[in-house]
Amino acid sequence: MERRSVLPVSAAFIFGALICSPIFAQTTWKAEHCHLLATESEPVGPKVLIDDVVLDGTTDVAESVWKSVVSETKGEIFSGDAWVDSMKEVSLRSRLRNQGYFKADVTAEGEIVSSSPAWEHVVVHARVRGGTRYTLSGVQFHSVYSDEHLAFSEEELRPLIPLHDRDFFSVEKVREGLEALRRYYGSHGYIDFVPAPEPEVDEMHQQIALVLSLQEGPQFRLGNIEIVGLDSALETGLRSKIMSGEILNYQLIADFYRDHKSELPETVLPEDIVFHRNVKERTADALFDFRRCSQFQNLGTSIPPVPNHSASAIW
Repeated sequence: MERRSVLPVSAAFIFGALICSPIFAQTTWKAEHCHLLATESEPVGPKVLIDDVVLDGTTDVAESVWKSVVSETKGEIFSGDAWVDSMKEVSLRSRLRNQGYFKADVTAEGEIVSSSPAWEHVVVHARVRGGTRYTLSGVQFHSVYSDEHLAFSEEELRPLIPLHDRDFFSVEKVREGLEALRRYYGSHGYIDFVPAPEPEVDEMHQQIALVLSLQEGPQFRLGNIEIVGLDSALETGLRSKIMSGEILNYQLIADFYRDHKSELPETVLPEDIVFHRNVKERTADALFDFRRCSQFQNLGTSIPPVPNHSASAIW
């Protein structure tokens, strides 16, 4: 049996926390990232393995859909005191919402069938109401500012949403589409781009129209480039992909991190890049910090200074 670990998530977000966040956090410092890693604690208690999911009572969910949900949930591993809520939201409700049951309602409880100090084998008992199964009626794009034209046409943006009209509505595919939009805008210098999904539900026709309000922000060119903690060969490779004065292409940067993952410290992430924006000039100075967390001292009390190798400091 394939065992898949699942982390707890908050049920408060319809489409996930990334949806209403810019691509880059302007004050993400490497030391703060390392401090968070250092202070993270593993959940206490045994891990929970889902042996089976049993439906209590009847459901209006299509039999084929429910069987698929059960098949994907069996074998998953959870941990922590709130594992039931995580399983209910991540494994059951979210999967139903990816099959058109946008307003699915699920209650669940776990029955321990065997246990040891390290593991609990559990059968989940669930009550499920799917409600209406919605299809997608269409996708609309507009600026959050009513009098502003978008930088890209609908013909360019629509293929980035992996849902066709009349497909069953899927929250997961909406998320994928939002991420594709971020990558597309990020590759054209819009590093503060924020897409906000607004599902418009038509109960009469059992359809959902997806309206995407886009806050594009300015288009930035690269200003000063600061690279810390990278060996000379890799630094040369990174600098060959980015150049001051060019449109800031985040996708090229992300590709570098992906392609050289095995050569970089595990704690190095593209999100650690710090961008200092000059909105008037439409430029963004960039700091790339590749130092390992072990190089930082007193993580809980201070943020270390960053070497200034250029004539113009980016702080």
